[in-house]
Amino acid sequence: MIDVTINWSDPVNWFILSGLAALLGMQVWLVLRNSQLSAGRKRVRLALNGLLWLVLLGYVVQPVWRESARTTHALIVGEEVPSTFSRQVQDSLGVRRRFTAGTFKGEFDSVTLLGQQFPPEVLGRLSRSAVRWLPYQQPDQVQTIQWKGIVRRGEMQRVTGRLVSSRKQALTVRYGNRTLDSLALREGTNTFTLQFPAFVQGRTEVTLLLGDAPLDTIRFFARPPVPLTYQFVLSSPDFESRTLADWLGKQGHTVRVTSTLSKDISSSLALNEGSRKTTKPDVVITDPGNAADPLVRRAVAGGQSVLFINTTDPESEARRINQAVGSSWRVRKISTESAVSVGNGLTALPYAITSTVNQFPVAGYPVAVQQGVGRIGLSLISETYPLKLSGDSVAYDRIWTAILAPLQPPGLNNVTVDAPVVAGLPTDLQVNNVPARPAALSVGRDTATLAYSAINNLSAETRYRFSRPGWHTIQDSVDVYAYDPQRIATVAGNRLLSQYVRAQTTYLAGREVAEAVTDNSVPNWVWLVLLLSCLTALWLEPKLG
Repeated sequence: MIDVTINWSDPVNWFILSGLAALLGMQVWLVLRNSQLSAGRKRVRLALNGLLWLVLLGYVVQPVWRESARTTHALIVGEEVPSTFSRQVQDSLGVRRRFTAGTFKGEFDSVTLLGQQFPPEVLGRLSRSAVRWLPYQQPDQVQTIQWKGIVRRGEMQRVTGRLVSSRKQALTVRYGNRTLDSLALREGTNTFTLQFPAFVQGRTEVTLLLGDAPLDTIRFFARPPVPLTYQFVLSSPDFESRTLADWLGKQGHTVRVTSTLSKDISSSLALNEGSRKTTKPDVVITDPGNAADPLVRRAVAGGQSVLFINTTDPESEARRINQAVGSSWRVRKISTESAVSVGNGLTALPYAITSTVNQFPVAGYPVAVQQGVGRIGLSLISETYPLKLSGDSVAYDRIWTAILAPLQPPGLNNVTVDAPVVAGLPTDLQVNNVPARPAALSVGRDTATLAYSAINNLSAETRYRFSRPGWHTIQDSVDVYAYDPQRIATVAGNRLLSQYVRAQTTYLAGREVAEAVTDNSVPNWVWLVLLLSCLTALWLEPKLG
């Protein structure tokens, strides 16, 4: 089947065709009015002029013909993929047809996409093809990355992702000149996790650096912290608990410290008491020797959280805690040394906490939390106060923010979103613990309808597409940053193609695959040869006559 690619709705094309028609008439008139030519010469000259006119007409309308494809598979290469690499992939896959995003044409049973940067119109033409995607991992560029778009000040922010490093180098996250966290990358593919406490309230920007070169800007919003009440129940005061209590007080929390000095003598200290004087503690921090204390047992029974620190003999103390509060702690010895290093200059007892079904660990530290009526945490870290005394407040903040985060009660009206949010792509927004149960979520001047969970009627979610890059206000209380897809082309391309391939696979499931066809057209160099040949023949014809 032969077709033409000219756009009949474009007036310019009609003007060009009218000019060609006038040219044909002019050619015929000039030849026929020449009385010096014989009838045979006129026929030859008319044929040559007609052939030239047909070549010009063919170039304008660009005829194409469709035929069954000899191959049922094609490789489409993204704009960012080097040609040498694409040829290697083509050879390894055994694919006969290879196109770029700009030269792709035809229809195929299946298509392999190599790379991330493909125009939407190219993806739209693959609706009848089974699509396979091969990401191109460009060296020293982030392939995937994720962090929390909204946190509370003091909460631990975690940045996870994957990149291919061209050499051994450092990956660092900085706030100004202050290094928040870093890790060493090896040559090749690396998955990374960087974490740091959100210490600035409001819109926050930190920089991700590969070596000394800025790699990306991480933007998130930090909400004000929810003031909590921490109750310390201690057998005797010590540097570890006093340093922790002072740190919590400086974070704006209410802190109560109860110490038993002797059998009938105890001391109490309160920080930031204020209007929360009569409230129950949100978190109780104690040592294993006070596991049977009535205040500790009431806290567990009432659904509050309890953290056990200052352990010295984990095996016997775990049994004591289990008997007192009904937990199921088990530990095992992992070293014959008196202490083991856990990084950042910290040491811990030479034991590991055995995993159970209702237990989740605190990443990077020998600390775990068990979920029951209340949450019960157990720490095997020896001491953390030396970090504070040495001036390493960032490391101290990071450690205790990570340990206390799973013990904190959930706040009200929480909005969560996974970053980076990409403008133009759908984004899932979740809200939880919302007693008012609003029907919609306000996003700037727009609204997004909420769908509430059938299991938890205080949790809901919605899918929203941010139309422009920049900061967007949600519920007049928190902000979300939408990234320009051109600025994070690799990450945005990965997300777009991942969603596209899933949708395409679902769409084609159970559908009959159509016959593979391809569109063929005359290459431009052939048109040039034909045009030069016709002009040469017209130039030679008078001389040969």
